[in-house]
Amino acid sequence: MTDRPLDPGSTLLVDLDGVVAEQLPRLCTYLRREYDHDVEPADIDDWSYDVPGTESHIGDVIGELMTDHAEWYFGGMDPRPGVAGTLSTLRSEYRVEIATHRIPETHDVSKAWLDDHGIGYDAFHDEVPRNKGALAGDALIDDYHGNVADALSAGKAGVLMRQPYSDPGACDGAHVVTSWDDVRTLLSV
Repeated sequence: MTDRPLDPGSTLLVDLDGVVAEQLPRLCTYLRREYDHDVEPADIDDWSYDVPGTESHIGDVIGELMTDHAEWYFGGMDPRPGVAGTLSTLRSEYRVEIATHRIPETHDVSKAWLDDHGIGYDAFHDEVPRNKGALAGDALIDDYHGNVADALSAGKAGVLMRQPYSDPGACDGAHVVTSWDDVRTLLSV
């Protein structure tokens, strides 16, 4: 038996895109359809990834999707394997709060998606500061190393859900996981 990084009763702040939901396949579909750019999820290895033939980078495209196509984009994502069961199990010992940088106008779509996929949580933060480390909570599970580094700097436990664009070296001290099974193992007795 190993020691858990959190005591029972702790609050887990959980990101959506790339953590609870598989965002890259949907993003790649949109890039093929709207930008005639054939790319695989593994190829998007940096958040400053430039979309060839345009003056846009991936953040611009995600902004476009959030404002103009939220139902299609967020509503069409698949949940990450094992997320519903793991969060259900973890909720017996921890408080689970959703902390996403999705714009507030998309929160109804996000909450409906969570409900449709049977993904339980205890609270949904309607406003999340740029620095997720400023949120009240004990740990952050996120796919972006900058957010995890902010949480670590604020004295929280940090769990980095590996994605092609994640850089574990940028959040030294984080628990690096690749799946929800890894999260379950990390946080369970």
